[in-house]
Amino acid sequence: ASLTLREGKSEALTFYLDHGRVHVGDLAKITDDAFAAWVQDRSAGLDAIMLAPTRELVAELNRRARDHRRDGAPAGPEVRLGDGNRACVGDMIITRANDRRLRLSATDWVKNGDRWSITRVGKQGDLTVQHTRSHLAVRLPADYVQDSTGLGYATTIHAAQGVSADTMHGLLTGQESRQQLYTMLTRGRHGNHLYLQVVG
Repeated sequence: ASLTLREGKSEALTFYLDHGRVHVGDLAKITDDAFAAWVQDRSAGLDAIMLAPTRELVAELNRRARDHRRDGAPAGPEVRLGDGNRACVGDMIITRANDRRLRLSATDWVKNGDRWSITRVGKQGDLTVQHTRSHLAVRLPADYVQDSTGLGYATTIHAAQGVSADTMHGLLTGQESRQQLYTMLTRGRHGNHLYLQVVG
């Protein structure tokens, strides 16, 4: 289905429609539905991510996800990320720049699109983080944190290149290109769900 979609053939959408992967509603409803599905996947132990076409929607989804994770608990020491959000131990972040100096192993390093769980917040604004897939850990210096990180519960479609997860829940307004749709619907290894804004 994804290869047919990449070629621009409309019949590719039949697969997603027939398998219940397309959900419609107004913007408030699809945002709520995508978030609820993300929560359900995370509760089931899946590595799920939300995608959206605008920074405003991404910011809302990231805020809701962080609030849900914390559930009113005190945050503890926090650090300001490159996207302007704040994060503490337990939060998920995404790295936005390749840096071969920040090595996880002899053959792996910090890359654009990697997602991490924060395990320690340093006094100087540095972070110790654990990779969501390999579970390898690395220390991100304060300057990298300030320049090249953001909350990693949700991201824009444009910034999702290189991101992979178990499941993806993505919002679309109907103004996006076929290339953006292809990027969105190929991020999840086990499932990709599209939440499409409709009017009327």
